[in-house]
Amino acid sequence: MKHILIVDDDSINVQCAKIVLANQYKLSTCASGLQCMKFLETSVPDLILLDLNMPFMDGFEVISRIRSDARTAKIPIVIMTGDRSPEIERRCKEVGALDYIIKPFIPSDLQVRMEQVFLNLERAGFYAQDENPAADAASRDPLTGVIDGNSGWQIIDKCVNPNTNGALLLVGVDNLKIVNAYYGITAGDNLLKALAEIMRHYTDSDDVLCRIGGDCFLAYIAGVTDKEVVGRKGKGIIADFQQKLFEFHMEGNSSVSVGVAMAPDDGDNLPLLYSAADKALYHVKQNGKNSLHFYSQNSSQGRGGIESLDDLYDKIRRSDVEKGSYVLDYYAFQYVFNYLCRQAERGEVRLVAVLLNLLPEEGYLPSTEDTEGAMAILDQALFSCLRRSDVVARYSNRQMLLALPNTSGAELQPVVDRINKSYTEKMSNGKIHLQIYVKDIMG
Repeated sequence: MKHILIVDDDSINVQCAKIVLANQYKLSTCASGLQCMKFLETSVPDLILLDLNMPFMDGFEVISRIRSDARTAKIPIVIMTGDRSPEIERRCKEVGALDYIIKPFIPSDLQVRMEQVFLNLERAGFYAQDENPAADAASRDPLTGVIDGNSGWQIIDKCVNPNTNGALLLVGVDNLKIVNAYYGITAGDNLLKALAEIMRHYTDSDDVLCRIGGDCFLAYIAGVTDKEVVGRKGKGIIADFQQKLFEFHMEGNSSVSVGVAMAPDDGDNLPLLYSAADKALYHVKQNGKNSLHFYSQNSSQGRGGIESLDDLYDKIRRSDVEKGSYVLDYYAFQYVFNYLCRQAERGEVRLVAVLLNLLPEEGYLPSTEDTEGAMAILDQALFSCLRRSDVVARYSNRQMLLALPNTSGAELQPVVDRINKSYTEKMSNGKIHLQIYVKDIMG
């Protein structure tokens, strides 16, 4: 499926174009020339449908910048304009636009013109140089349509060697089993298909994208050396997946974790490179998920030597025991919580579990910065309101889990009220509210 980038500050025109073209093409949109240039830093579409009349940077300046970059210089461009003057037609030809479409356009005309443009490009052999014959011949994952794991591994294996640069992204859906159990298998499948489509957006024709397992994808970005470029792609995948969860009304129930290894520094063959990416992904999973991590040799080295118990005690003993609750990652929390449950089952402690949700007001879509800011305020509230014996973990980017040992129902309500009051007082915009669920482990 060919990828078209629509650049237009008129939302009505963009919506009309999407309605007409969505069934035939993969579509991305930008509302300005600056957004377009930012988009092209991480993705190269098959064609740009470009408006001329935009604020700050008009279409001709956008074209000039596109043509000055070797990565984007050959992208075909079709211009949209409301100006019917011969001068505009002449300038469009001068800058190398394949065609121009007069706005407001007739839907059927836009569809036919796009089909003709791509047909002419294919007849001229334009896309032949960018096709990956090995990928075309590979077998496909029947659910997502990307290359399956076996074929993808063989293709990437041929790409990785000591003399080539690239990045391997290992991308995993977090909590897919929980999604399948709560929403059903179909919902989980829809998430996987959505992630595959998102990753297509961040990979180009020279890259390799495959599904290697139930909840994991591999993407090999060929030729890249800049970690910032790779990081933007990975963070874009994470952010777009969060938006998709919001659209599915499943926010807070899943996320995406990304581990990255750079070739040839982290591995000059695929087994080594994959092992490095897997370690990086494991680091993300162990530290809250929903994030990206580059492989680091120092952080992956094992422990060696023999130490005394006193030395170990000094190293592992928490130094801030007099302050607030114990804050753990989710996996460590699971171990501690299960230990407390076993004590509760024996009647040795009372235990209350609490789930705190950050819930945006209806119609309000918080940015990543807004959500992280709300989580930071919630962290502060928990720090000031909980005891040293309480245990806390972040479950997702909008949820916190609490285990409160030796707490009765009568004692819990004042704690909940303090947390809610502290959070509300610090939350300036008031558009992300705190929702609290409680389960008494001992009735």
